[in-house]
Amino acid sequence: MSCKESPRVGVSTTTISSVAVQAGNSKIVIAVVKCGKWVQLQVAESQPNLLEIGSSQDETKKLLHDHELLLAKLKALEDRVWELLQEADRTAEANKAQGQVYDAMAQTLGEAWTTLVCMLERRRELLELTSEFFESALEFAIKIDQAEAFLQNPHEFGSVETLQSLLQLHDRHAKELLERSLVLLNKSQQLTDFIEKFKCDGSNMNSELIQGAQSSCLKIDSLLELLQDRRRQLVKNLQQQRQELAQVLQLCLWDQQENQVTCWFQKMIRDLREQSLGSSLSDNKELIRKHEDLEVRAKEWNSAIEKLKSQALEILLSKDFTEKEHLQLSNQKLSRLQEEFGRLMVERKAWLTMAHDFFNRANKAFDVLGKVEAYLKLLKSEGLSLPVLAVRHEELHREIKDSAADALQKGQALISQVDSCGSKVTGIHEMMECIQKRVDHLSEQCTAHKELALKKQQLAASVEDYLRKVEMSIQEIRPVLSNTLDIGSSPSESEKILNKYLELDVRAKEVAHTLEAAAKIMTEKNEFGLSEVALLSFKMKWLEEELNTLGRRISYRSQVLQAYVAFRKSSEEVKEQLRRLKEFYQMEIPQREQEDAEVKHCSDSAERRWQLFLKKSFLTQDLGLEFLNLMSMAKENEILSVKNEMHIVKDIMEKQTTAREELGHLRMTWYLKATEGKPVRQKWETFKEKLKKTTHNVKLLHEVLLPVSALDLGGSLQTMSDLQRRWSAMKPQLQQLHDEVQHIMKEWEVLTGQGAPSKEKSEQLKDLVHLHERQRERIQDYEEILYKTIQFHQVKEELMRFIKSREPELLAQPMELGGSKEIQMQLGRSQERRAQVEHLHQLALSIGVDIISSLQQANYSHLSAKNLQRQLEVLELDSRIWSANAKEYEQVLSCSLEYCTTRDEIDELKESFKDIKKKFNNLKFNYSKKNEKSRNLKTLQYQIQQVDMYAEKIQALRKKMEKVNNKTSDSFSSYPSNKINNLLEGMEDLQKHVNDFDKVVTDYKMNLDLTEHLQEVIEECNFWYEDASATVVRVGKYSMECQTKEAVEILHRQFNKFVAPSVPQQEERIREVIDLAQRLYGLEEGQKYAEKIVTRHKEILESITELCGSLVELKEKLKQGDVPKMNPKLEAFHDICIDLLKEPVRNEQTPFSEERNETVQWSTLTGWEDSRRFFPSDRGAGVRHYRDRCL
Repeated sequence: MSCKESPRVGVSTTTISSVAVQAGNSKIVIAVVKCGKWVQLQVAESQPNLLEIGSSQDETKKLLHDHELLLAKLKALEDRVWELLQEADRTAEANKAQGQVYDAMAQTLGEAWTTLVCMLERRRELLELTSEFFESALEFAIKIDQAEAFLQNPHEFGSVETLQSLLQLHDRHAKELLERSLVLLNKSQQLTDFIEKFKCDGSNMNSELIQGAQSSCLKIDSLLELLQDRRRQLVKNLQQQRQELAQVLQLCLWDQQENQVTCWFQKMIRDLREQSLGSSLSDNKELIRKHEDLEVRAKEWNSAIEKLKSQALEILLSKDFTEKEHLQLSNQKLSRLQEEFGRLMVERKAWLTMAHDFFNRANKAFDVLGKVEAYLKLLKSEGLSLPVLAVRHEELHREIKDSAADALQKGQALISQVDSCGSKVTGIHEMMECIQKRVDHLSEQCTAHKELALKKQQLAASVEDYLRKVEMSIQEIRPVLSNTLDIGSSPSESEKILNKYLELDVRAKEVAHTLEAAAKIMTEKNEFGLSEVALLSFKMKWLEEELNTLGRRISYRSQVLQAYVAFRKSSEEVKEQLRRLKEFYQMEIPQREQEDAEVKHCSDSAERRWQLFLKKSFLTQDLGLEFLNLMSMAKENEILSVKNEMHIVKDIMEKQTTAREELGHLRMTWYLKATEGKPVRQKWETFKEKLKKTTHNVKLLHEVLLPVSALDLGGSLQTMSDLQRRWSAMKPQLQQLHDEVQHIMKEWEVLTGQGAPSKEKSEQLKDLVHLHERQRERIQDYEEILYKTIQFHQVKEELMRFIKSREPELLAQPMELGGSKEIQMQLGRSQERRAQVEHLHQLALSIGVDIISSLQQANYSHLSAKNLQRQLEVLELDSRIWSANAKEYEQVLSCSLEYCTTRDEIDELKESFKDIKKKFNNLKFNYSKKNEKSRNLKTLQYQIQQVDMYAEKIQALRKKMEKVNNKTSDSFSSYPSNKINNLLEGMEDLQKHVNDFDKVVTDYKMNLDLTEHLQEVIEECNFWYEDASATVVRVGKYSMECQTKEAVEILHRQFNKFVAPSVPQQEERIREVIDLAQRLYGLEEGQKYAEKIVTRHKEILESITELCGSLVELKEKLKQGDVPKMNPKLEAFHDICIDLLKEPVRNEQTPFSEERNETVQWSTLTGWEDSRRFFPSDRGAGVRHYRDRCL
């Protein structure tokens, strides 16, 4: 330390000695310095600094303790200083010449020691003040901790009193914090002022002291700032919490009132919801009176709610209120309660009014039901018939229902409006149950009309069941008859087929019996007058006609097979008889030595067998002719498989005829050989007798044939059949007569050769032969004409069955045959029937013409054909009329078939349209369910392809519709207008729906196209953003390495070449994005959609602008010669650009592929020297190239 007076300039200073004092961690070194005649004390070293106050209270106390020890040790040196001063005095007395010098030295040394001791004393005061400061800070910190703990501890305030006590605690904590803060501030101010005064105290100021002062003041300020920051934050939190508590208190007071009001309204609402509407009219009137009283009380409570609402509004309008949501909810709750109460009041008033109306109507219903019950008792005593009683009961039942319906309807409407399960409508339920029980009780007594209806229903069900069985049987029989006729390849097989058709015939008869049973029931139904009689009768007639048709076909085929089987069996028997007779006539030749009786017996036996053979042979021939006749009536396509059997039958008939003639010759030869041994005279006598007998028989035959000559060929089939049977019975006799004539002629030749008198009987024999030949020719003509006539009548009768059938009559009736399949089946059967009629007509006409032609050629004038001719003319007329009607009916059926086909086509088009529409809607729905990330460009393009496919399907559907529409317009000009209108309306409706759907598809596709274009533009924008961000990063990175102004200029120029043309292009894309987004999503949504792109564009432009500014700044610094290590702005800008480059793509609809990321990384690592690689000139081409590669 130096004294207050400074030494003269130019005098040298010499350190005489130094003193070091240490106590604990404190140490002070004092140097004794001589400067001329001055002696000074300087503090050469002080540890710690004299103004060091420590960082905490403990540290300060330690410093104070060490300083106290240091002062004690230093004061122990004070005697030595005084001894030194006394020695200086003695020296000055001894050396008078130097006395002034020694006096000065003694004076300065004493002042220096005093100053040193004073300074150390002041340091002790500093440390004491510091200790007090830290103590105040500690108390302040403890108080802050207490307040913070108070804030952090949860407080339960279940009542208003608790809230008020909490508010008082807040106020107390705030007050104590303020007090502690003021104390601490005062202490800090005292300590700071003391340090400043200590530091600025005259010659004591030096650099170390200044630094110590600064360090101590910084510690004080730091601690003070820390505690004050905590205090300010704490006060803020306390104020906030207190404000919240005040609001809660205010809200609690409001809630108390609100709870009172809410409880009353809730109780009233609960009562209104639970109170019943009464169980009788008087009870209901009492409830109405109570409801009117409640309306008066409700006005007072409504005014209380309005007052609470106004208070809530005032609270909500205050700015410092934070619990607005709770108050709003409570206020809304009050409003809802008030609205609910008002609604329930109005509702209950309406319900009470409705209940009053219901009870009035219920009383009226009970009056009517009482009258009905009395009338029912009267009806029981009268004993009326069921139909009459049914009419009366139906009227009474209707009156019962009508009388109770109004009351029940009112009650049900009231229950459905109120609450079907609630207790409030218990009385209504009970009253309705009472009414319903009374109605049910009376309805149970009015059952005559139900019994009648049930009987009708049972009859209808029975008829329908019969008809269903008949229809099923017909459907089972029809396929068997739809095949061509097959009579088998062998007699056994033919017999099996015949048995099958006989079984079918039995089944058809059973079905006919079932149909007759249905007809009997229909008669009963007609008595009861059912509404469905007409439809069932028509169906029954239709089934009857169908069954008759099948029966005729079964009968025809059965007759064919019976004739064929009988023919084959008979032919086999004839063949066997023929073989035996042939063997007899060939082997059993009578010998001459045989007696006449034995020969006669053998001859008689052979004759009997011969007669049996003739009968069987002619019967077989008749069966063959019957078979061929039946086959001639069949259609050509039906007998294709029977052609071979017909030839077989004809061959068998021809062979039997030939064999019969050969057997006759054998028989004649046998008889001649049997008479060879007799004398000529005996033979001659026998010959004459035979000639006489044969001549008589021939004449008798002539007489028998005379009635036949007067035959009317136009008679009935029965007459012709009887004639044929008689004729068939005569055939063996005719054959026998023919054989006798042939035998006589043979015997005549034999006798003539043996010398008999031939001239005597030759004329008679010639006459006999001539007459017999004429008779045989006539017999053949008669037989042929008779066969054709019978065939004609059979064909005519079959034809008349078809002509007189009721099918045209049935077809003429208006009916809906159902689908196209049924109509096609009916049309096929009608065409088949018409073809059969035409075939039979042509066959009858041909046979009739042949008969007439045969009569004219043979000149049989005694045979009458006039009736036959007249029948042919009538048959021609009837057939023509029937065919015309049948063709007309077929035209109707064809038109119906075409109508049903067109209707089915329209239905098919409708189903196709529904399927297309359903699948298209599913396509739209599935696409709409995809999240934004899944709706990338590839998915969108696939969606567009699918929509194009559905557009093509719609066009194909349109073409089909156009064809159907043209057919409808062209083909149904003569069809009923109502039918064609139905088709046209169906087509117009389908066309309308197709047009609407086509518009939907077109709009959806246009929307997808715009979306695709929007995503492509967004993709180009994002590509430019990434490219621009990467370029900015590269430029910023390289600019940090530039050391010359020229390098920065080149870099800046190349960067401008990239930015200048690409930014306007990007802005044009953004405008296009905004326009497309607004077109797709509307103005507001479009702006929101494009907001991300616009924001990112602004960020990129800001980074470009900032980079350009940094480059200009860097160029200016390099121009001035400064070479900074790194521009802080560029460094910060580089980090920003890196973050921008790492920022994810904002539009999640267009994610980039890994290839594009690799491209960006590669471009980032390339150098800037090649400006074409570093700054691409055609960014649009790059984007298109990248998009093409990705797609």
